[in-house]
Amino acid sequence: MIDVRSALLVVPTLLLLVEATGWAAPFVPARDAHSVAFSRDGQLVVTGISGMSDEEFPPRPHPNPRKCGVVQVYSIETRQRVARMETFGDLTEVAISNDNKMVAAARIHATADKLELNEVRVWDIATRRSEFVFDRCHAFCLSPQGNAIAVASRQRCVVYDLASGEKLKHFEPLGGALALSYSPDGSQLAGIVRAASGFAVCVSEVARPTQHATSQPLAAAFYSLTFSPSGLLLASGHADGNVVLWRVDGVTPVRQFNSRGRGLQRPFFSPDGSLLGAGDQRNGDVVFWDLSNGKDLARYTFEKGAFHTYRTRPKDSLVTPEKDPKRFAFSPDSQTFLSGPHGGIIRQVATGQDTHRFGD
Repeated sequence: MIDVRSALLVVPTLLLLVEATGWAAPFVPARDAHSVAFSRDGQLVVTGISGMSDEEFPPRPHPNPRKCGVVQVYSIETRQRVARMETFGDLTEVAISNDNKMVAAARIHATADKLELNEVRVWDIATRRSEFVFDRCHAFCLSPQGNAIAVASRQRCVVYDLASGEKLKHFEPLGGALALSYSPDGSQLAGIVRAASGFAVCVSEVARPTQHATSQPLAAAFYSLTFSPSGLLLASGHADGNVVLWRVDGVTPVRQFNSRGRGLQRPFFSPDGSLLGAGDQRNGDVVFWDLSNGKDLARYTFEKGAFHTYRTRPKDSLVTPEKDPKRFAFSPDSQTFLSGPHGGIIRQVATGQDTHRFGD
């Protein structure tokens, strides 16, 4: 015969044991992070895990914490999570402000009746409170100088001050850009824009937003664009393993790399300017090239590195930014990189050794 009182006394002990040993939810694997980033000083890491809504209107995060989307900030020194914010939809980019006080995320989402509810949101890390919400916006980039954010909606590209919320500048040439990227010195803002016969790279001067240069268009849409540390080059990622380097002056292609992968590529430069990395969105594989000679330096794979999206689109859709989130990033010291599989993994560039994994 079971002693109910003894059984009840055992339960709290088991719960404490589970918490202490990390055995909680042993049959629920860590979900892949769709977007990741380091803070500029390397003290923090942010991961964005996409998730479902509650299918009501207005939609909210799914009530099951294992199904909702989350933005999480971790301390590199302590390896502890310092902030967790719930959301929903496909998270295509996350970033931490220069002062480490705010975290921003872009999401792609549509309701069951196809109402577009894309959003860029900014939270205060200390309070977890939502500070700014840019409705109907799908892309952003934090300025490397000061405390500003550039956001793109379907028609516009506007820069706002994150302290006051004041609108600072309107970049008409970058209106509707699929992706945005500031140059390292903050003097230029680049974007991927629609052209008459496809999609092009457009570079605008921050001091004179109407002064800009645009590349020749490419037929297929692409979603990743990043400046080299010198600010002289841009890298864009494309399907079938292709990465294109563009000279910023004149926005002309100067070199093409191929990872021999099959998926969309997400390029990222090492902060010291010596390496170019590219992550394959189909399987999570990462390849590094030595920029001094163009040779392959290293290739790494990740177990179960693929990810799935939540946004349902027709198969013939021409623009699908949720399929190319920013889920690969170099550390500020160029020695390690962060990748999205298993909630986020930091791995040594030189040896391929995992140094830390961030759980959901």
